[in-house]
Formats: sequence, C-alpha cells, structure tokens
Amino acid sequence: MKRIMMLTAMSGILALTGCSTLNNVFGNDTTGMHDVKATASNTAPVTSMNGMLVDSKDNMTLYTFDKDTMANKSECGAACLVAWPAFMAPDDAKASGEFAAFQREDGSYQWAMNGKPLYFYANDTEVGDVDGDNKGGVWHIIKNK
Repeated sequence: MKRIMMLTAMSGILALTGCSTLNNVFGNDTTGMHDVKATASNTAPVTSMNGMLVDSKDNMTLYTFDKDTMANKSECGAACLVAWPAFMAPDDAKASGEFAAFQREDGSYQWAMNGKPLYFYANDTEVGDVDGDNKGGVWHIIKNK
C-alpha cells in the first residue's frame, strides 16, 4: 500500500511539472535553481547560439514562461522549478540592455529579459537541446532576431 501511494504521488508530481524523467527530481540539487551567476561585471551571462539565447557558462538553452505575465515576477513555484530551474543572478547584478535581475519571493535573484523571467529546462542535458520548446504550449526558447 505504501509503495502504491508513493508511486501515485510521484506520478502526480511528474504530470504537474511536465517532467519525463526523475533525473533532476532526486539528485544532489533539488532546489530548482541553476547556479549560473554572472560575468565579472555582474551583467547577464548570456550569448547567442544556433539562433537562440543560451547561458554563456554552459551554453544551455534559456526559456520564457507564458504565465509570467507581470514584469519581473515569476509564476513558476517550487514544484515548477524542479522541471524549470530559474536562471539565477547575483544580488548585485547590473542591468544591461534587455537584461536585468529581479528579486524572487524567496529573496533570491533571477535574470529576466525585457521583464520576462528566464529559465532552463531540466531535461535539456546537452548543449543545443530544446526539448522544452513549446512544452505545454507555454514554454518557449528565445529566438534571436
């Protein structure tokens, strides 16, 4: 009975987060945050690769969430952050062009582009992966113009 309840709970979590593996649910980092900070000048560590925006440290794809409708406010809570880790910023981050950091409800800082919070997708494991693009119809890569 205990095993069935555990499997049911885990299935519910996977369904809610859109996660297709338990790779990042049970691991060393379950905070839902990627520890990518900033450049030496504390500006957003982003670059362009293959026509999309990626972080400049690991070149992993960055995403926006359609439910983030208010500028500089994340609607991705604790369960969501397991599958969609926030693109974290240092508390002394400096705005630069389209990029600025904002303070999350938990007191940490997250990078945003034009007020839209930026995220990674936990199931993107290789440089160039875009497995989260259009996930649930609400998650999108940031295409370069």
